[in-house]
Amino acid sequence: MKILYCSDLHGNYAALECLPEADMVLVGGDFTTFGSPEEFREAVGLFARRFPKFHAVAGNLDPGKTADQILQECGHLLSLSPMRVEGVTLMGVGGSHQCPRPTPYEWNDQETETRLAAVQVSQVDILVTHAPPFGFGADVISNGVHVGSHAIQRLAARLTPVLHLCGHIHEAAGVFDENGTVLVNPGAFGEEGHYALIDWKPAEAPSVQLH
Repeated sequence: MKILYCSDLHGNYAALECLPEADMVLVGGDFTTFGSPEEFREAVGLFARRFPKFHAVAGNLDPGKTADQILQECGHLLSLSPMRVEGVTLMGVGGSHQCPRPTPYEWNDQETETRLAAVQVSQVDILVTHAPPFGFGADVISNGVHVGSHAIQRLAARLTPVLHLCGHIHEAAGVFDENGTVLVNPGAFGEEGHYALIDWKPAEAPSVQLH
């Protein structure tokens, strides 16, 4: 199975046509930058024209819970309710923990950890979160400090996904080992269309290429 994953488009869609075909297409949020609900809906529509069956979480710069509602209405939302796609179990968490300046879709890390701990799910194959987990490298900003979410880190530790796909921290693009889970931050999609292409064969570890 080939999985195409990108995140943090921030209104850049010119490179969509250059993306390769894949069996599964996933998006880690920030379709917009402080976009209105109407702008977010338009962005989702643009992406859907290229990949009609994609699945996604919203980012902290998308219009809050309204973004989740729009993704759900369009049939693209990855939520805390696990779903089966192409024979694998997926789950997602949108938004992020609090940022240095307020953004539309934020949550308190400690409160969210309590909420996530109550989710009755024992294991998933792929976890998609806009916010990276604390530690492991996908959350390191330019001064070398880890700024990821403790709530997301503990959720991933409990669910032990094979793949954990995140975004949010543009400068932390890479493939990391999250206690045996393959953790991927593809960096911002941007004008050049950065993405991760993952080749996952049964009984083998996923092979990840960043583009």
